Amino acid sequence: MSSPTDIFLPPTLPYPVKVTSLDVQLGAAVQRGTRLLTYSFLYSSPAIGSKPEIRFGTWDCSIEGAVESWKVKLGDSISAQKAKQRPIICITEPCKHGVQIGGLCGLCGKDMTEFDYTGFSDASRASIQMTHSAFGPTVSLEEARRIEKETADHLLKSRKLSLIVDLDQTIVHATVDPTVGEWIAEGEAWEARQTKKRSTTPQDEPDDDDSDDTASDAEDECNPNWEALQDVRKFRLGPESFGMLSVPRGGHKGKGKQKLIENEGCMYYIKPRPGTQDFFRNISTKYEMHVYTMGTRAYAEEVCAAIDPDGKIFGGRILSRDESGSLTQKSLQRLFPCDTSMVVIIDDRADVWEWSPNLIKVIPYDFFVGIGDINSAFLPKVELLAPAVPSPSLAKPPSPPVSDTEASSLEPSTPEEREKAEMESKAMLTQNSMALEAQVEERPLAKKQEALLESDGTGSTTPPGDPSPKHPKSDMKAAESPKVEKVQRKALLKNDDVELQRVGYLLGEVHRRFFSSYDNRTPEDRGKKRRPTLTRSKAHDVTKIIPQMRMDTLHGVHILFSSVIPLDTKPETTEIWKIAHMFGAQCYTELSSRITHVVAAKHGTVKVDAARKRGGIKIVWLSWFTDSIALWRRQDEIPYLLDDPSAAAPSSSPILDPHQISSDPEPDADDWDVEPAPAGSTSLELHDIDWNDINDEVEAAMNESDDEDDAISERSSARSVFSDNDDAMSDDTPSQLSSPNTTPRLKRKRLRSVTPSDGGTNGVGNRQGDVLRSPLAKRKKLAASRSGTSKLKEAVTADELVDTESLSDHSRRPSPLLSTPFMSFEEGAEDDEYADDGDDEDDDWLAHELEVDWG
Repeated sequence: MSSPTDIFLPPTLPYPVKVTSLDVQLGAAVQRGTRLLTYSFLYSSPAIGSKPEIRFGTWDCSIEGAVESWKVKLGDSISAQKAKQRPIICITEPCKHGVQIGGLCGLCGKDMTEFDYTGFSDASRASIQMTHSAFGPTVSLEEARRIEKETADHLLKSRKLSLIVDLDQTIVHATVDPTVGEWIAEGEAWEARQTKKRSTTPQDEPDDDDSDDTASDAEDECNPNWEALQDVRKFRLGPESFGMLSVPRGGHKGKGKQKLIENEGCMYYIKPRPGTQDFFRNISTKYEMHVYTMGTRAYAEEVCAAIDPDGKIFGGRILSRDESGSLTQKSLQRLFPCDTSMVVIIDDRADVWEWSPNLIKVIPYDFFVGIGDINSAFLPKVELLAPAVPSPSLAKPPSPPVSDTEASSLEPSTPEEREKAEMESKAMLTQNSMALEAQVEERPLAKKQEALLESDGTGSTTPPGDPSPKHPKSDMKAAESPKVEKVQRKALLKNDDVELQRVGYLLGEVHRRFFSSYDNRTPEDRGKKRRPTLTRSKAHDVTKIIPQMRMDTLHGVHILFSSVIPLDTKPETTEIWKIAHMFGAQCYTELSSRITHVVAAKHGTVKVDAARKRGGIKIVWLSWFTDSIALWRRQDEIPYLLDDPSAAAPSSSPILDPHQISSDPEPDADDWDVEPAPAGSTSLELHDIDWNDINDEVEAAMNESDDEDDAISERSSARSVFSDNDDAMSDDTPSQLSSPNTTPRLKRKRLRSVTPSDGGTNGVGNRQGDVLRSPLAKRKKLAASRSGTSKLKEAVTADELVDTESLSDHSRRPSPLLSTPFMSFEEGAEDDEYADDGDDEDDDWLAHELEVDWG
């Protein structure tokens, strides 16, 4: 005998109501439509001036059974709120119709489609579909709890948990690109030829064909992708599975490949992830596995037949999009409506699960490069940096089980909503079918292989060690020659994925922690284990273990994002911010002493520079964060550190003299207009300079006279430019000097100061045509007139030691080897003559004054 059923008043009564009579006695048998009680209520007429009046109503029974107890008594007043919270009567039913299939009760066989004036349908009592079939039985909430309790007890005795496994890009990768079939055919043909050659003995081969066989062996090259394609499985699905039940777009019949797809369907190529069989073998001892995929039922069954031919792993526990009821979301409540404390999920997409606390996210398997998930082309691309769609908290606890009425309300209720949902589903399926059509027609893998060959330069037959380019005709001749080594083609498809090893470790850790907590539970917990209302307070709960493992990943990390979150976005609303908190990190918007990591997307931001100046903060690229999240393990920061641009990166600032002591600009630097050096010129090193020539030029400049006439003054003015340049050179002697072609040319000279001699105030030389001279030039002239020619300016070399006479005469010949952009050799010689004439005169007023002071 089943437990009594609590019956509540319907929400349609004119509350508040008052119980005036109980029309059935305890233990009485009731049928559908039997009157249970009579009530009174206050009625207000809409007519103007009418007074409220008391009216009466009745409430009839909607089920069959015997009255167990009344929860109200005569005279009780019941409000709408109390009617929702408290049952009115308890009735013991001969059958609760908790399991239904095909419109019939699975227990008593009664028709569940009957509907009468009471407004209650028995079909709504079993609305939970928890099997893997779309046409399987539906159960009531009470029956679902009972089934889950039995399943949990069975799993606990077997020391197992439940594991929901996604297919595409989690366990396998699929494509419909016919290029894969051609590569497999090439590989199989090559294997057949090799087998035939190995089985053929040398005695069986004719002597005449020896040379031909040798040539064919050299030319017989295997497809580079064949090694990775050897375990690829293939199957064909009919056009109904490809989504082509209707006439193609535009109302025209397809042609070529399109017509073939319409008639024969499409060939699928399935690549199991490396290590799949070992993964299944190890995990099947700890988990009972279920398949949950966005693919069709036919597709899921074919894939499971390929990776689990014996049915020992999944055992028919397959849930596809045909049964799940949604193309964009996955729900644990579809299979486990009451308790998810023993369920683990592995999937490459977290958004379809809304980052469920049961989820272990898997790095997507992308064997067929660039293909993606062929069954979810209509889903949006996963973008960490985009603002999150308003949704429940990412770290929310598992949602409570829904009641029968709530479960029915989740589906579109009105015809308009159902029609809209159906149109959206058709649009998404059409989009997915178009993506598959594009793969078949465009053959993206073939294009990527060709691009790889072109980038690898396999078209060139130049032997190693011969870098000289050849003419195309010579290349053709070289290709015919057997001496030229043929370049091996590169493989596009790689068989180097090891993600299942990491996932297997995480699943093993979850299993270990769960049963460790289960074995260490207290006696009080052991006594409460059968109470469904207390299951969420237990320590052995996957929804607590997995979030804690996530939190351990970045525990103690305090992150400041830089150039990662858009400026016009609130940081707290972005996915990357929420995911960081989910994995244990703390995020901030300003730099402070708590920051341990600056996660940046580029160099030179204000936050990056400020963190570098502060010191003690690890400045890393964004990939450090994403890799740590993907692997559930904090990565070493050293490979991800941002280089200090001031130390290694090229700077946009002008290149300064490495021997410059001060960073201050050179005085009067803005008085010079320096033209940039010509591109491609080279600099002149110090050891390449002929210092003899420079000394001669300097001495000639220091001995110039102020008594030239107007014409001589003009030449002397140009000469003084070079003297100042020499002074600048002497100040920076250790630095590099530019060659004559790279020396910056001075476009204008700063104005020389007017001395009293120029103004005629001293009376020594009131010359109208005297040129303006700089203070530096005057100091040099004063030093030369005071002490004569300095022997420190003479540079002695080994060759010049032979000519002692030239050294004793202190020759002051200008260098014929040093060319200057300011004047020609003839002008320099002419100026030297004037400079020699000026050596005999001493008319500088400053020198005269200094000699008077010195006595």
